[in-house]
Amino acid sequence: MAAGLGKRFWFLWSSSTVANLGDGMRLVALPLLAYSVSDNPVDITLVAVFASLPGLLLGPLAGVAVDRFDRRRVIAIANALRTIPILVFACLVHAGKIELSYIYALAILLPVFEVFVDSAAPPLMSELLPEHLLEKGNSRIFIARMVSQDVLGSPVAGFLIGVSASLPFFVNGATFAGATILILLLRGPAPSPGPGAGVAAGTRTQKARSGISVIGRDLKEGFAAIWHTPLLRAITLTSAVLNFVLLAGSALLVVYAKEDLGLGDEQYALLFTSAAVGSALGGWAAPHIVARLGTSPTMVWALVAIGASRAGFGLAQGFWSALASFFAIGIATFVYNVAVASYLQRVTPNSLIGRVYATSQAASYGAAVIAALTAGGLTQVTSVRSIMLIGGLAAVGCGIACWWTTSRGGMADGPAKEQAPVPAGRSADSPAEK
Repeated sequence: MAAGLGKRFWFLWSSSTVANLGDGMRLVALPLLAYSVSDNPVDITLVAVFASLPGLLLGPLAGVAVDRFDRRRVIAIANALRTIPILVFACLVHAGKIELSYIYALAILLPVFEVFVDSAAPPLMSELLPEHLLEKGNSRIFIARMVSQDVLGSPVAGFLIGVSASLPFFVNGATFAGATILILLLRGPAPSPGPGAGVAAGTRTQKARSGISVIGRDLKEGFAAIWHTPLLRAITLTSAVLNFVLLAGSALLVVYAKEDLGLGDEQYALLFTSAAVGSALGGWAAPHIVARLGTSPTMVWALVAIGASRAGFGLAQGFWSALASFFAIGIATFVYNVAVASYLQRVTPNSLIGRVYATSQAASYGAAVIAALTAGGLTQVTSVRSIMLIGGLAAVGCGIACWWTTSRGGMADGPAKEQAPVPAGRSADSPAEK
């Protein structure tokens, strides 16, 4: 069924999957290690805050690099570089030198390289696949990420850390090394530029430009591309709001599950299992839904479904209703993510796609930082159940805002109307687009 994606895509898929398996282990092991040093909630929360900062602060700059250099090499170098700190940290843990300062350093250093990987992978995939296979390719990448991180990585980390506190980090280093090798195996002739990528083919073969003013101009082009394209602007703002309301609730999830719903440990774990199953189903269905409805209607209905499901979770009275809500959230979230990623790859000129993607992600990282910092404070003014309900209503509001924004411009009513290119902005050494 997926044979049409091609051998080169599967090298990218394999590299991403292996790296995400290691990420899933570290994302579980690092907070557990921090908890063994300090049970202060603020100390634990800072791990998540530090992990989000590089994406917020460096995302747009990473996008500039991704648009200038070979995306395959950017991914390979970033994966190779993040192998070093994780192995050094593993050695420190193995030697019994476990300190919060080391944990914070790793939490902030690894995402510095990760933001380059995450910014380069979508543009690279748009080079490897024809337009009609973008949804299919994104669904395979997203499903593999979810399975490797949440279904496999999390329980494996729990087992490994029971054997040795350093073992998950040694294995994580090995996965980064493996991901580096796999992406370097992605060889072959350069793909033909897609629609709107004419500037990219010329720009990336020119000698690298230098100077702060040129970097500033590149950043400005990325911001302008988002701002002057209604659906991309709606995607960026909506994703940031959605990230905030969902992550604020997620930070308090264990409190809500234990105190409001009265769930046991096994029932709490099953919530994530149901979300994973729903995500896999949503990832499989997303290409078919987008093909039938178009990107904008798919986004709107997915956002409404996310909001209704989160509100339903806020109204849940027991295990089964909470389980059903998490299942529905998994489906709707993956449909939304596949539709958004594929639209961005389809309409953005190849010379801009790294900056557009990284800038959009930076907004979401900023929302994650705010959510991590404010989640605890929100419980001082309202209940956790209310936070879940408000988050659901906010997601529905995002869907309505997205519909209003795109319907005014008459954009993306169906697949045939999704080909309008993002305005690339004219640079001094680039030809004007016709």
